[in-house]
Amino acid sequence: MAKDSQDAEHRFWNCSPEQTCERLGCPPDGLTTEQATERLDRYGPNSDAPSRVVGPLRAVLRRLLEPLSLILLVAGVISILTGDSIGGSIIVLILTISIGLDTVQEGHAVKTAEILRRSVALKAEVKRDGAFREIEVEAVVPGDVLRIRAGDIIPADALILQSTAFAAGEAALTGEPYPVPKHPGVTTDPDDASNALFRGAVAQTGEAIALAVKTGPATVFGAAASALAQAQARTPFERDLREFGLVIARLTLALVVVVLAVRVVFGRPVLDSLLFAVALAVGLTPELLPMITTVTLSRGALRMAGRKVIVKRLASIHDLGAMSVLCTDKTGTLTSAEITLARSLDPDGNEIEIRAY
Repeated sequence: MAKDSQDAEHRFWNCSPEQTCERLGCPPDGLTTEQATERLDRYGPNSDAPSRVVGPLRAVLRRLLEPLSLILLVAGVISILTGDSIGGSIIVLILTISIGLDTVQEGHAVKTAEILRRSVALKAEVKRDGAFREIEVEAVVPGDVLRIRAGDIIPADALILQSTAFAAGEAALTGEPYPVPKHPGVTTDPDDASNALFRGAVAQTGEAIALAVKTGPATVFGAAASALAQAQARTPFERDLREFGLVIARLTLALVVVVLAVRVVFGRPVLDSLLFAVALAVGLTPELLPMITTVTLSRGALRMAGRKVIVKRLASIHDLGAMSVLCTDKTGTLTSAEITLARSLDPDGNEIEIRAY
């Protein structure tokens, strides 16, 4: 019985408005201000879980503790302590610029994404105390009666009570570019949600009155947003770069120990032997590698920004460029509802002339 209840709650479009109101414990003609306040405390704001934003200081420390960065820092400090202040300062400067560029670029991408997110934080029209009025989207709660018109962004997962020639664009959720007609009624097919509206969809035509059933992270859109807000694993490029740094660290340490031991065995002074081994290790460290990597990826991010693409992680540019074959579904249809053939290749990889018939 409990499982049936959970399934019904998940597929709320298979329930009648009366059953939904009974389950939510709300009247069918809207909430009062007092009821809405109590529900807001119970369910929380109608917004997604905050994304995991790493502060500038933590971002710098995280990059500084990478094996390659740590090697360069140690090499720079040792160079300064052994009298080569110019060489050591150059190494530290290169490392500082590299980490700074990386941090600034990703911070700018996060801020841009946040601006875009706030730009769609519109108001919603709900029925409170017997009359429709506009409120902040974050204040919408389960049990609210919504009025949605053409052009509105649907603020919550809802069950349609009334509709007039209403259709919603659900491309952000399903990838289908064409408007989906919506109408009241009860469906028995678990996959038929023609009587339901989903948060994040856009009203294309007509007008509808709907009962809010789920808000915030409990919505379909919110579940996807919560998954994106989770900590991301290292990309293949980041893993390879980290492994390369570890290899260099091991080789450098082994080189210092071996050279120091050999020189001591042959009777050379210990201090001179140590300075020679450290200088050799510093000379073999690729000081410019972090700078070259960061500048190259930043250049790619700037070029993509010119095409209105936000790059939140610089390392993802390398992974995208390293792909041989990228298979996607509905990329062109998602935005323009139109498929366009740009070029065609034969089995040998040669370009085929496109002819219109």
